[in-house]
Amino acid sequence: MQSEKIIENTDNAIWKARVYGFLSSEFRFMGLFDKSKKYFEMGLNISKEITNPEVANNTMAMMMQEMAYYNIGRRKFWNSLKNARTAEEYTKTTTSFKQHLTITNEQLLGYSYYNLGNFEESFKHYQKAFDLLKDTPETYMTALIHSGLTLLYIEKNDLKKAKEHLDITLRITEESKNPSLKNEVYNTSEKYYAATKDLEDYVKTKEKHDTVKKVLQKNQQLAANKSYSKIDKENVEIKKNDSSKMIIILIIVLLFLIGIILFVRYRKKQRSNIEHFKKIIKELDEKQSVPFPVVDEMIKEESQAVSQRMMSSETEQKILDFLQKFEESKLYTDNGISLSYLATYCETNSKYLSYVINTHKEGDFNRYINTLRINYVITNLKKNPVYRKYKLATLAEDAGFSSSNKFSLIFKKVTSFSPSTFIKYLNEDGIEGQKVTDLGEV
Repeated sequence: MQSEKIIENTDNAIWKARVYGFLSSEFRFMGLFDKSKKYFEMGLNISKEITNPEVANNTMAMMMQEMAYYNIGRRKFWNSLKNARTAEEYTKTTTSFKQHLTITNEQLLGYSYYNLGNFEESFKHYQKAFDLLKDTPETYMTALIHSGLTLLYIEKNDLKKAKEHLDITLRITEESKNPSLKNEVYNTSEKYYAATKDLEDYVKTKEKHDTVKKVLQKNQQLAANKSYSKIDKENVEIKKNDSSKMIIILIIVLLFLIGIILFVRYRKKQRSNIEHFKKIIKELDEKQSVPFPVVDEMIKEESQAVSQRMMSSETEQKILDFLQKFEESKLYTDNGISLSYLATYCETNSKYLSYVINTHKEGDFNRYINTLRINYVITNLKKNPVYRKYKLATLAEDAGFSSSNKFSLIFKKVTSFSPSTFIKYLNEDGIEGQKVTDLGEV
């Protein structure tokens, strides 16, 4: 690039760092993340040579923010969160562009927390960014912040508030020529129209979104072609041999084939837009819950003679009622739950409780608790796509298991699938809703 050639002839570290940061952003916008990473690493290294502490901290804050956006593009949200926190520390020690840097930090933190499923923390940061926007001109960042607030209000099912922020971000986006901004905002719009079941606006937005994706793809191809043209020219000038030419030809053919494959996939995706929307609506309308065990009256009558030797039918039913309340309360996710604790909860003794669980819950106490925990995880996986991104250790801890290994073994025993395979099936478009529901009720 021309800007890179110009700074090669200067020793000004500040100027070099800013140009490298600019180049990193440009390549990130085009989806060329390896190129983007190369330039922000060059920017970080040159920033260490800046002697003025104020300028050095300001530059480091901007470079860490660029690194955060890079990790967001790679969907490494824990890394982007750490980068934003580091940028926040540099921002505290500078006065230049402090408001702009702070707003950007809050947007990065809000976006990262949202994608990690921590909506409460995400809302705090987006709200702080929104408050700081007052009395400032509308920019690319303004649209991103309103887009983030739109998503959060959708999660809260406050569609009126979501619409207010969506209208602002759409107005800014339609006036912008930035395809990366349009790509982000149209994705938010699709989620809003899916939540409101507005098929007409959903399809219109989806068409715009697909057009923007084509523009981004074209920009990537142009950048790639330009890079390979440069390689071709340099090889011809330096080596002038057939082997170099053959390598370039193979690269061009490979890019051409990749382009054809991407185009075919795009056309196929476009034809399935309406069906995909209907699938989203269906999933939103489904009420997924794990049924509580119900005592079959015939079984109850057949076992009455045996149970009378242990306890009265009234006592047995009272324990069953307590167990249903226990299941609804989700106390089984407590890692320290025990038979004696549950007996106290049910206002009975361990012997009576064990008998009722063995008779009516199809297994002993351990199997009963483990099945409840697995059903709890399955329900959350079906309802919340973000939950599927959590590590197995997090899922195990949330359900009350002592380790991820024990959780995996029991999950497979209950469902006949490993957790990762089960999550993969949930994420695949081809899996039918009934099939997934059946798995959840194992």
